[in-house]
Amino acid sequence: MLKRTAALFGMFVFVMFFAVLAVFRLSDGEWLAQAAAEQQTYTLTVSAARGTIYDRNLDALTGTGKEEYPAAVVPSGDTAAALSRIYSALKMKSIHALLSEGRPFTLSLPTKVRVSGIDVFPQKGRYSANAAAAHVVGYLNGSGNGAAGIEKSFDRFLTSGQGKVMVSYQTDATGRILSEKSKTVSDESALRKRGVVLTIDKSIQQLAERSASRYLKKGAVVVLDVPSGKILALASLPSFSQDNVASVLRSADSPLLNRATSAYSLGSVFKIVAAASALESGLSPDTSFSCTGSVDVDGQAFHCFDNEKHGKENMKQAIANSCNTYFVKLMQEIPQEKFLRMAKLFGFGSSYEIAPGMTSDAGTLPALKSLSVPRALANFSFGQGELTATPLQAAAMVNAVASGGTYTQPYLYAGQVDEHLHFTETAQPRQSVRIVSARTASLLREFMKASVDSGTSRKGKPDYGTAGAKTATAQTGRYVNGVELDESWYAGFYPYENPKFTIVVFAEGGDGGGSTCGPVFREIADGLYGYVS
Repeated sequence: MLKRTAALFGMFVFVMFFAVLAVFRLSDGEWLAQAAAEQQTYTLTVSAARGTIYDRNLDALTGTGKEEYPAAVVPSGDTAAALSRIYSALKMKSIHALLSEGRPFTLSLPTKVRVSGIDVFPQKGRYSANAAAAHVVGYLNGSGNGAAGIEKSFDRFLTSGQGKVMVSYQTDATGRILSEKSKTVSDESALRKRGVVLTIDKSIQQLAERSASRYLKKGAVVVLDVPSGKILALASLPSFSQDNVASVLRSADSPLLNRATSAYSLGSVFKIVAAASALESGLSPDTSFSCTGSVDVDGQAFHCFDNEKHGKENMKQAIANSCNTYFVKLMQEIPQEKFLRMAKLFGFGSSYEIAPGMTSDAGTLPALKSLSVPRALANFSFGQGELTATPLQAAAMVNAVASGGTYTQPYLYAGQVDEHLHFTETAQPRQSVRIVSARTASLLREFMKASVDSGTSRKGKPDYGTAGAKTATAQTGRYVNGVELDESWYAGFYPYENPKFTIVVFAEGGDGGGSTCGPVFREIADGLYGYVS
């Protein structure tokens, strides 16, 4: 009886063991299923770069800054120790808060580190110190969106398909990763190479900026390709740091202003248009007047610079000497509507788009009615009075002369490329329009060469090759401490035979176009000698 009882008890225990085991297995499986269901994917966007802005040779104008080290960090003792070695105790207080949460986080490191749990993805900063073409490229606002220049005009394109780097981890319901080895990396940084291509030549842009900064405090330089009108350089001074725009917002020198596309008093550079108007109206280049230093128009005396007396001059000599009285008398021989129409044909008084979303100022032209007033016509004849123009408009005028009499609106946009630097869009060349005869253009080039060889443009004469140019010292009607502010110009082409480049130099203030701007022209022309030799 006792043996039977013991056997039954043993069987009962055996059955109960397997029952408990089955229950345990069932509950364990349910727990595992529940745990699996609670696993999540935690994704960090480590970096999201914009597309690149390129020059005409696909040399990057952005993405050229110092190396940056965005990183994905998995909290652990090792990562905490590694970070404490590169950050101050004060900085580590905020980092410890992130570490204590237990979830992966992003951090911009000051240097590259190599430790398990920290994945670093080096990349170049958006802008470098003293970056070329800052006014053309523009800058970003605090949200990382384009706020000026090409950055603003092409903001949507430059941010579409950003070259993101993302790291994903498998985590539990609390956000703690299950295994550092479970991470996956999605690196689309190659997409950063997508971008906008400009007609700017980075080397020529840097030459223009370097030369201008040596001689000018405030001003602009424009370099165009002859005859296409492509903008090879568009420089404005003073410049600014694209990474620290806030520091110049209240500057009296207005560094954010693009002076190359802003309008100013033009002065005697405009005598090119007056001469073209006379020649196209049938007047001979041998037309002569005598300069006594001033001329009376309706009771008002109009003087040459420093009251200089040039004596008897023909048109070539008057351009070379920049004689005001000659052109006052010359324009009295031309119908006012023809003179004004010639100015419009040369692009004055009109705004135009140099790239999608980017326009140059129109400047101002007098109305035809106002030119019926003798004094207004006299002022207009040598580029004073109501006339204002941009350095870019002055460059387009000279480019028409250098091109043999055809006018082309300058432009900046060349197209777009994909991540393989293959063009996906190419800008159409601007159409050229004949505005003066080839003979007139040839005579104007000859006049401008005389100005460089023996006239007011002598100080801009290149050491290598020859050039043609016209200077100006424009009165503004604005005074500081009783002294009128002048604006200085030097507008020319290089070389004289078979011109390749139009170069315009503008300065706010200065001692005159020849003295202030001439050396800048000469230095740029000499720097371009290698392109034409």
